[in-house]
Amino acid sequence: MHTSPRLRVVRDSMPVRYRVHPLRRLFGIAINTVLIISALNLMFTRVNLDSSNFIKVTLLVILYIGIDSLYRHLTSLNEVIFTPECLWLRFVLKRGIPIPWENTKSVVLEKRITYYVYIGYVDLKGKRQVYKTAASFPRMIEILFNIADLAPHIGMNDELKKMIDVLRELTFGKQETENEV
Repeated sequence: MHTSPRLRVVRDSMPVRYRVHPLRRLFGIAINTVLIISALNLMFTRVNLDSSNFIKVTLLVILYIGIDSLYRHLTSLNEVIFTPECLWLRFVLKRGIPIPWENTKSVVLEKRITYYVYIGYVDLKGKRQVYKTAASFPRMIEILFNIADLAPHIGMNDELKKMIDVLRELTFGKQETENEV
């Protein structure tokens, strides 16, 4: 039996929040913090002038990877909130980005090595900005569908537009999709 995807349409139930599960975020921060502390501990207690260069370089590489990963956990997208006024992008350590619906200009789904979502908007100071995030954020297809639903004036690349059109047809039915066009 074929089942259609269950997409939550947020237009009538705002505010709606999508986020990375807090335990997943906390686990990543904890593991990377332990990795950094362990590498620093080994560097200052076990490594001396007689230690091999391989050990010294390996500890530096581990330290770099731990710091880079911790930085990414603390500054990457943590929450997407739909409100009647705007789309909020929130982070753990960075200031949140409010994007009023009328200032949303484009959404692009593009594959580099992995898939990325680019949201083009005009910020509160009137400057054109683009926010880039990995498409691996939880329920990203549903988020893109709702952005397209709440800001029908936005520009999309062809692949994303086709995907949104198919999702609209599956969610609302063929008649409403044809009436919108």
